[in-house]
Amino acid sequence: MNLRQLEIFSAVMRFRTTVAAAQELSMSQPAVSNAIKHIESQLGFRLFERAGNRLVPTEEGKILLDEAEPLFMHQQALNQRANDLRAGRIGRIRIAATAELSESILPGAMMRFLEEHPSVHLSLDTRPLASVLDAAETGLADVGFGMEAHNRHALNLVPIAQMRTVCVCQSDSALAALPFVTPPDLVDQKLIAPQTSNGIGVLIAEAFAKAATPYAPTVEVRFLNVAARLVQEGWGSALLDELTVTSGRYSDLEVRPFQPTVRLELSAILPKKRMPSRLSLSFITILRKEAQRRLDLLRAHSEAGECPLGETLARRASTE
Repeated sequence: MNLRQLEIFSAVMRFRTTVAAAQELSMSQPAVSNAIKHIESQLGFRLFERAGNRLVPTEEGKILLDEAEPLFMHQQALNQRANDLRAGRIGRIRIAATAELSESILPGAMMRFLEEHPSVHLSLDTRPLASVLDAAETGLADVGFGMEAHNRHALNLVPIAQMRTVCVCQSDSALAALPFVTPPDLVDQKLIAPQTSNGIGVLIAEAFAKAATPYAPTVEVRFLNVAARLVQEGWGSALLDELTVTSGRYSDLEVRPFQPTVRLELSAILPKKRMPSRLSLSFITILRKEAQRRLDLLRAHSEAGECPLGETLARRASTE
C-alpha cells in the first residue's frame, strides 16, 4: 500500500461511507470505492463489510489502521512544518495536553509565554493522555503535558508540579460541612471519579482499598474537568486534582481536601531522540511557575477558609 491508498483507507475508516470519505479527500465516490476494492485485491482480504449504507471495518482492517497510525502522524507533522516554513514564522511551539490542563492551567501559561515571545506561533492540541504521549513521541508535538503519565522508552518525563486529590461538591452537600473528606464519607454519596483504566483512577482506588472502603463510583469519566461539570449539574460529588478546580469555572462548588492524601504528578513529556528547543524549555519554565502559583493560592485559600474559591482566585490573580 502506498501513502495515498493509506489516506483513502483511513478516511473511509473515519467516516464509514465512501461518500463522506470522497468529500473529505476531494475525490469522486466511485474513485474511492474502486480504490478500496483495489487495496483489498492487493492485500488478499476484506477491509470492510457492508451494513446498509455504511461500511463496517473488519478485524483485519482495524489492525491495519493501528499499524498505519504512526505514518499519518508523521505526515501531519511534516505538513505542519511545511506550513510554518511557508508562513515565514520566526518560531513555533506545538503543545499537546489533556482536557483538564487545556482548560485550567494552560491558558494562563500560554498568555504569559506569548507576552514574552510575541512573534512565536503557538498551537495547542487537546487529546487523551495516551494520544498526548503518541504526539510527543512521533514529533507531532514539541512538548506534551499530562498527569500521571506512563513513561515510555522513547520519552522523558520532566516533573512540573505535585498535586493532591481534592473532593468537590455542591454547597448544600453534607460533605461541605467536613474539614476534609475520606473514603467512608463517600460511601453513601453519588461519586464521580476517574476511570480505573488511567493512572489517577488507579491511585484513588488504592486509597479506598487502604481505607477498607469499597470503591464504586456512580459515574466514571476520562477527563476530570468533565467530573467537575457533572457536579455542577447536581449528579453527585467528584474527586479530582487541585489544578482543575483553579480554572475559575467551578467557583460555585465547595472544595475539600481528600484523605488519605493521593499525590498526582504533572509532567512535561519530551522525546528522547530530539533535544528540546529553547521555546519548549521556556514554556516548561513558565508552566511550572504558573502551576506553583495556582497551587499556593489554592492551598492558602483552603487554610484561610475563604469563600467562594473562584472569587478569591480571580481577585488575587488580577493583582499579580
